[in-house]
Amino acid sequence: MSVAPVVNGGNIQQGAPREPLFAARIAPLIIILALSALVWQVPPPVGLEAPAFKTAIFFIATIAAIVSKVLPTGAVAVVSIAAYTLLHPGGEVGGKNTINAAIGNFDNALIWLIVIAFMIARAFTKTGLGRRIALLLLSKFGQSSLRVAYCLGVADYLIAPATPSNTARAAIVSPIADALAKVINKDDKKLSQFLISSVSAMNDASAVGFQTGFAGNLALVGIASTVAGVTLTFASWATYLLVPSLVLLLIMPFVLYKVMSPETKATPEAPAFARKELNNMGPVTMGEWKLVVVFIALIVMWVGGETLGLHSAASAFIGLSILLLTGVLNWNDVKAEKGAWDTLIWFSVLMGLANQLKALGFTGWVGHQMSDFLSLHMAGATPLLFLIAMMSLYLFTAYFFASGTAKVVALAPVIIGSLMSLGVTPLIAVLAVAGVTNVGCNLSTYSHARNPLLMGYGYHTDSEWMKIGLVISIVGYAIFMVAGLLWWRIILPA
Repeated sequence: MSVAPVVNGGNIQQGAPREPLFAARIAPLIIILALSALVWQVPPPVGLEAPAFKTAIFFIATIAAIVSKVLPTGAVAVVSIAAYTLLHPGGEVGGKNTINAAIGNFDNALIWLIVIAFMIARAFTKTGLGRRIALLLLSKFGQSSLRVAYCLGVADYLIAPATPSNTARAAIVSPIADALAKVINKDDKKLSQFLISSVSAMNDASAVGFQTGFAGNLALVGIASTVAGVTLTFASWATYLLVPSLVLLLIMPFVLYKVMSPETKATPEAPAFARKELNNMGPVTMGEWKLVVVFIALIVMWVGGETLGLHSAASAFIGLSILLLTGVLNWNDVKAEKGAWDTLIWFSVLMGLANQLKALGFTGWVGHQMSDFLSLHMAGATPLLFLIAMMSLYLFTAYFFASGTAKVVALAPVIIGSLMSLGVTPLIAVLAVAGVTNVGCNLSTYSHARNPLLMGYGYHTDSEWMKIGLVISIVGYAIFMVAGLLWWRIILPA
């Protein structure tokens, strides 16, 4: 799918994606339906009840429809609800029980946290605060192409705690990278590729460090509680994962700089460009100051939520309410945040199905099958070796998903359950999945919604993105696992 970003006044707008041709959509749909109908008639495997088996078929078919782009993700979710009420895969009795099972996760507080955080993130774009932060950093520290990459990465980190959409952060930072590439040396293709690829890598690195930096992180929080009995707050997530994330920030731009080797090293034009753009923006507006205050208040509420008696979703509602009351956002802004409402629909459906698979015993059954397989073929291995093997496999599953969040919902329960069966500490299993999910988002042109947006600048061919993405993901995986395991060994009790 080709998506061309249009930069206008520092804001990026994504061109409307073309709808897939009818034949291209109907062929995979027929295959999915035919295979699902065939497997539906097969008796469940030993140790698995029929409701668990049929719900798993239904869930896999829904994921397959999303991956093959039969319809937009939200539309697939709506069709999935309707199909669930007709097929009763979970064995519910009565129409009311069935529809309640299909839509029962729409009241999930973590999902509403994601929805509200999307809207708060909109304020960074509307006020220009996100762009101003990036320009301020560049005006002070952007004297070389490597420093420019670090400045753009730090800017992403500063807005990540209140921006659960990687795509939204990329839409704030990447137009600046694109403009700088043209100002500094438009003929240096390696420079352009380096800056955009670094934006992409840092976009995922920042998501590792903050619970609210990626929608999939919040899905994982719910899964961790259900599957592993692990409770992760905003503060505990940062305690365990911010240090490995910062190691990624420290090393990845340098690795890309060496691998891609842009011809242009010194960039005296970058600070001058940033100062000019800041001058055009004018002084900090009242809206920006209001957003700064709300942003700080949100961090305080998320970090101290347990002490304050506030759930993280309640804190998000408070933050959004203040933005509405002070005029930073208006109700039309909220209604126009399509990504938030789309996420509410499809995320609620997928999370609901995933929770049912856990309740019906399917997740545990698959976890034991995987652990038995690894135990057989890696007899005598330590839990650490099992963890590395499983996470290596999990990294490359990004090739099979067009959404990191969908991947988390589909695979994380099984992966975590398998690791626990193999002797890996539940908390370590959850933290490893959190990091590897994010660092794998660069693997392909389609493994994250942000990737087509960044490719739309025209600096990468598909094959170039895949090659650079392989470097980012493998190196990022190695850095995260080494830094993470060392850090957790230091801070966690033996």
